[in-house]
Amino acid sequence: METRRGRLLFLMYEWSLIIGWMLAFGLIWRQSLLFIYFEFISLGDAAQFTYLMTMLVLFVGAVAMMGLMGMWLQRRPTNQPLVRRWLIGLGWFALINSIGYGIILIGLNT
Repeated sequence: METRRGRLLFLMYEWSLIIGWMLAFGLIWRQSLLFIYFEFISLGDAAQFTYLMTMLVLFVGAVAMMGLMGMWLQRRPTNQPLVRRWLIGLGWFALINSIGYGIILIGLNT
């Protein structure tokens, strides 16, 4: 039987990852793709359409991430604690964000 404390802890871990991924997709990668499509790749007139379609895909991905995050945390191996699984999720989040920030910094320095 699950305790209230355990459930609240799980929900805190789950929602912190959900909010983090939504911020990553909604803020960091949106700006990174703006630099990629308009600065690095010369798509001409198709740049704005490509950017809008990519934003649609990113936000569909954010919604899918919201649905999958709880299942990902619950499917941890039995010998792996929830905190470790959450830290692994934070590590992936930090890696993806650092790549996005790197693209933004390259775009600002060009």
